Amino acid sequence: MHKITFYPLGNADSYLVDLDKGKKLLFDYAQCRDEEDDKDRRIDLASALKNDLKESDRNYYDVVAFTHCDDDHIGGFSEFFYLQHAEKYQDEKRVKINELWVPAAIVIEEGLTGEAAILRAEARYRLKEGKNIRVFSRPDRLKDWLKKEGIDIEQRKNLITDAGNVVPGFSKTTDGVEFFVHSPFAVRHEDKLIDRNETCLVMQATFLFENRETMFLLTADTHYDVWKDIVNITKYHKNEKRLEWDVFKISHHCSYTALNEEKGKDKTVPIEEVKWLFNKGNKKGLLISTSKPIPNNDEDKQPPHRQAANYYKDVAYDIDGEFKVTMEHPSEINPKPLVITIDGFGATLKKSI
Repeated sequence: MHKITFYPLGNADSYLVDLDKGKKLLFDYAQCRDEEDDKDRRIDLASALKNDLKESDRNYYDVVAFTHCDDDHIGGFSEFFYLQHAEKYQDEKRVKINELWVPAAIVIEEGLTGEAAILRAEARYRLKEGKNIRVFSRPDRLKDWLKKEGIDIEQRKNLITDAGNVVPGFSKTTDGVEFFVHSPFAVRHEDKLIDRNETCLVMQATFLFENRETMFLLTADTHYDVWKDIVNITKYHKNEKRLEWDVFKISHHCSYTALNEEKGKDKTVPIEEVKWLFNKGNKKGLLISTSKPIPNNDEDKQPPHRQAANYYKDVAYDIDGEFKVTMEHPSEINPKPLVITIDGFGATLKKSI
């Protein structure tokens, strides 16, 4: 069977995909726990991941994907991973990345600092070397940067995947999974292509096990206006199946901005396109909020927002599914990794005591 593990990190993302045939793919990494705070219930992510790798007798991931370069998705990564671009990140205790996945913005964006700048340096190094990386974008978005580096875009197109395509190197036949790319994407306006959501990686993973397909939407911090475009583009290309889901990683830590610009008094009402998206959920679907516990008031302006959570709870109810929060699973007092198994029965939330 396949497995997805979401780690309790507060308002931050890191989840591990274990494929039935042994490959491991890690999406985002954020070491958030304050070791000096006894009341911090967030997991020690570095230790949890290293323990898992040790059990598998390996020191690498087949893929590490960074959906975007906000701190709550990359925090502390330079202390954990073996990075190819500089010797100071290369001691043997570090975890190796066989293939790095990033949106093009991480390569071409200027003005980055801290961890984001280090990630950019690693992505640029690998792209210049021409191996161990996959960049998500329309190829022309990288053309000028590659030209400055003296590289012909044609020599790197095999490392670039545009929206509307499946990711090379994985298939349902050989790996039991395929990844379809929704974002970054471009929209046409007055005969010009306008890049949208270019900093964020959004995908649908379709798992296959014993002739049953199970769909997982990997959503990063996508806002409602971008969802509107993704839904409309998907419909235009008659690709509606690519937005079906059995597992939905809720965008942006249960912020109302993933649904609408208006929060609402007690429940956020999504725009029509987002409502359509959630109507694509299959029976018994699982909605996962990678966030702090849901509050019962509006004192904190930051997510999670109770109004958004109330909408997601209704979605779960309508499909006889479940809405789960990483920092509430199995309890707020003692949160643990949230594990979903994927087999011939579909996606099942593993019970945790």
